[in-house]
Amino acid sequence: MNKSRLLIGFMVLIAVASGCALPVKKPLKEIVEVPAEDPGERFGKEYLQRGREYEDKGDMVSAFKQYKLAVTVDPENQEATESRNQVEIKLRRSADKHYKAGLKFHKKGKYGRARHQFLIALRLWPDYPEVINILTSRKRIQTKRYLVHTIKPGESLSRVAKIYYGDHHKFPIIAKYNNITDATRIYVGQKIKVPEIKGMEFLVGKEDIRTEALEAADSGFWERDQKAYVLEEEPVDRVAIYRDHGLDLFSKKEYQKAIVVFNKVLNVYPEDSVALEYSSKAHFQQGMNLFEKKDYLAARDQFEVCLRYRNDCQKCHGYIKRSENLYKGMHYNKGIQFFDKELLLEAIKEWELVKVIDPKYKRADYLINKAKTILKKIKEIKESQKGQK
Repeated sequence: MNKSRLLIGFMVLIAVASGCALPVKKPLKEIVEVPAEDPGERFGKEYLQRGREYEDKGDMVSAFKQYKLAVTVDPENQEATESRNQVEIKLRRSADKHYKAGLKFHKKGKYGRARHQFLIALRLWPDYPEVINILTSRKRIQTKRYLVHTIKPGESLSRVAKIYYGDHHKFPIIAKYNNITDATRIYVGQKIKVPEIKGMEFLVGKEDIRTEALEAADSGFWERDQKAYVLEEEPVDRVAIYRDHGLDLFSKKEYQKAIVVFNKVLNVYPEDSVALEYSSKAHFQQGMNLFEKKDYLAARDQFEVCLRYRNDCQKCHGYIKRSENLYKGMHYNKGIQFFDKELLLEAIKEWELVKVIDPKYKRADYLINKAKTILKKIKEIKESQKGQK
């Protein structure tokens, strides 16, 4: 035992003399710790990634929101800042295009379509001052009385405004007073209320005059030189909301949903020009979709409904004829194929479908009779064979 202790002591002395030190356990406080990731940086990366995903999908509005959040939680993130700035520029440019499109529609008297463009612009750029001013301003027309004018052949709202106000540029007054969303879509025989505005010259015509004092709410699209109107809060126009929603659905190609919404407008205003026009367009697009899927009868029905809204749709007449011809040809040929395969019952069913549309189509009637005759003979042969057994 003593020898062992002496040997260990001798080895320690050698190690110390040679400059080697025995390993020493470090205190816990001296252990170097890896710093945790800053929460702002972590959240910033997550928002940045989501922004990229939205941008790849083309949803610039959602992408911009995510980039803004990324910059908010991590202001030093240069990539997030650059992405936010680039998307903001794109959004403002797009909003500006829709704003200018809205102004053009408004100038033409297409107020429903103008409002739709303004709403899109505001969604892209919520702080767009000109759009906010247009959509939030509410005015009241102070009327002394109104008269009823019946639209004559060749007349427009501009012409009516010229007759009673001496200025064709004042046609928006008449349009708004009558809740006409498209001043270009009036018809002969339509009765229009023409209000006498306080402080504005009124050139009375020969029509009957109503002496009631009525008010009309402005939807925010009046010309800016009409400063005499008193500001007043306008109640929520649910029909306008439905109309705008229908236009939005149409722009997204959700035609069936758009048709349902426009019907809500037409239930209140059967002559609403925007609802009529876009209902017609939606049914036409539905017809085209079904036509491409070779569902020809369903497509024909959609084109026929389109004609109810717009009887001058020449394309509708063309596609109705094409749909029926293709339907008849398709089922006629299927019948021939079944007949060649000796599937007589199936062949008869196909030709019967053709006869419902066109009883005189090709030889459908002859082929049906021929197939039925063959089936009858086959049945007789089978019965005779049973009798022989």
